Amino acid sequence: MKLIITEKPSVAKDIANVLGINKRGNGYMAGNGYTVTWCVGHLVQLAMPEEYDSKFKTWNMNTLPIFPTKFKYVINESTKEQYDIVKRLMNNEDVDEIICATDAGREGQLIFGYVYITAECKKPVKRLWISSMTDEAIKEGFNSLRDNKDYYLLYQSAKSRSEADWLVGINATRLFSVKYNQKLTIGRVQTPTLAMIVQRQHEIDNFVPEPFFEISANCGSFTATWYNEDGTRIKEKEKAEEIIKKCENKEGLITKVTKKKATTERPLLYDLTELQRDGNKKYGYTAEQTLEAAQNLYEKYKLTTYPRTDSRYLSNDMKPKLNGLLLNIKQGYKEAESCIDKVLSQKINTDKRVIDDKKITDHHAIIVTDNIRNLERIKLPEKERNILKLVITRFIVALDKKQEYEQTDIELVIENENFKARGKKITVPGWKETEDILLGKAVNTDEEDEKEITKAVKKNDKVNVEELKLLEKKTSSPKLYNEATLLTAMETAGKQIEDEELRENMKSIGLGTPATRAGIIEKLVSVGYIKRNKKNLVPTENGIKLIELVPEKLKKPDLTGEWEQSLNKITSGDEKSQNFIVNIKKYVYDIINEGKRSNLANVSFTGNNLYNSNKEVIGICPKCGQSIFESEKGFYCSGFRNYPKCNFGIWKSDKVFVENNINLTKEIAKELIENGKTNDFSIKLEDGSEKNISINMQINGRYVNFNVIS
Repeated sequence: MKLIITEKPSVAKDIANVLGINKRGNGYMAGNGYTVTWCVGHLVQLAMPEEYDSKFKTWNMNTLPIFPTKFKYVINESTKEQYDIVKRLMNNEDVDEIICATDAGREGQLIFGYVYITAECKKPVKRLWISSMTDEAIKEGFNSLRDNKDYYLLYQSAKSRSEADWLVGINATRLFSVKYNQKLTIGRVQTPTLAMIVQRQHEIDNFVPEPFFEISANCGSFTATWYNEDGTRIKEKEKAEEIIKKCENKEGLITKVTKKKATTERPLLYDLTELQRDGNKKYGYTAEQTLEAAQNLYEKYKLTTYPRTDSRYLSNDMKPKLNGLLLNIKQGYKEAESCIDKVLSQKINTDKRVIDDKKITDHHAIIVTDNIRNLERIKLPEKERNILKLVITRFIVALDKKQEYEQTDIELVIENENFKARGKKITVPGWKETEDILLGKAVNTDEEDEKEITKAVKKNDKVNVEELKLLEKKTSSPKLYNEATLLTAMETAGKQIEDEELRENMKSIGLGTPATRAGIIEKLVSVGYIKRNKKNLVPTENGIKLIELVPEKLKKPDLTGEWEQSLNKITSGDEKSQNFIVNIKKYVYDIINEGKRSNLANVSFTGNNLYNSNKEVIGICPKCGQSIFESEKGFYCSGFRNYPKCNFGIWKSDKVFVENNINLTKEIAKELIENGKTNDFSIKLEDGSEKNISINMQINGRYVNFNVIS
């Protein structure tokens, strides 16, 4: 029998439907020669320091740095029941082969690897590696299973990332929390990201705007701007006024006319980061909201391919399928019908901007699946529909023609003063027209440059200057980061790179990965280091103070970017994981020594992230092990602010308590949290009588259920 292990129950169900697995068991399904079970995320995680030595239960600067000789693994208490099921099935003597079907990426490989090692399983493993969850893709994937050993280096990379985050996070968090008597959260990626946000705020706060002046000349069919060898800006208003006075009511002489044909390239297909950027620009979605919608489109609705990809290209073997995908979009998404007819009427553009095997990593770019033909029968929530619209549009425009235009540059002289103008005439609308139809015309931020020069002019022509304008302007401060611009900065380790192709080449040095960046931003918000102000991300007082006190090493985005590059090299076999961890340990050792020596007096933090909280701890969360506190509405896990979030809570308004007239007191909650049940206690009924009851609590995945026993 073959055992299939997925990452989530929903994926297991999809695979079971395709393979005819229809017998249900506790935590698994079986039939047709297969058993399929699931992990429910991370069943196994790296042990906390106190698991190595009881002395680490107390946070003490003198015990740092903590470097485990060998990392230990612990079972996640909240999902231990499912882990036991998976372990039992893995070691079942009837199982002769295991198929790893976790998400096809670095993290999915880690989730399976930790379980396989902890369960002490020795059985052969095959790997299912698919980019979409359609029935066709699942069947094709099972027909071309690979040996899991082919992904050993990917697992090593994921394991190294996990251990590096532990080494930096545990040591730095303990050091600075103890040193400043505050609960301070430090991370290998989150702290450099926070540093970029704080640095941008400093630049804005210290920015002093400088006034400058420009002169525009309305010449009828075009508008020209004054310039000299230093550019178009004039610092002194008096000088600008002198030029205007000198040139008023005078003719201009055209000294040069240059015409050239140019093109605007189609945008590349989406990877996750670019999709998150556009989700933020177009709809104001956070990176996490876009990721969630994209994951649902892939997993739940099966309309798009695997979202957590860093590639923006397709493989050569996909070229024959592109026509069919366009026809499927036409069938399911009527809004695109005319655009697809236009693209299909010409030869679809499958050059190196679309097809490039060398630029594909674990997965190809995000595109639609064949299931898009059924879209009209699928009711999508608003976010999913909007993100799907972006994916559909990008797929169509990537296969469309370039936009072609004719650019005209004019130079003229008015009373020995130089002026220049530029005009642009669209000759082939190409992909821009398609995008405008599907998404609406974008606001043009450079209207003067976009205007067509309607009247033909040539060298030595004289032109009438109808009006001269003095334009008063000021230098602009840097802009606050929003999610779109922060994602770009994370992708390029803080380097300001607008050119799309150059940015592509910088990906290997980015901060984090497409799959983790949304989580990093949410973590910074949840711990109170940044906040959202409309679309902008603004550092809080706590975030600014934290960056003031941590060493420079912890703040450098380019260093963390180099680590991401090393992780990619581990995957490709160009670097040993042991060498990477040695370098991380050296880095941590330096941070600890520097942190112990430095001191910032009178540093205090505000809010509920203090190291010593005055709130009473009601109990320890049975799902994630963090503290539970009481609020007006119930009893909640403090991990709701962390990433991944813990959603455990016992709410006073729960239907079970309301229907049974139960006043959920602190004492009842403590019993439930500690024991999963209460002893008998008495409640009053509506008729005034009393009865004894007890409550059982069961945790079923993300849900907490209660059962009242009379």
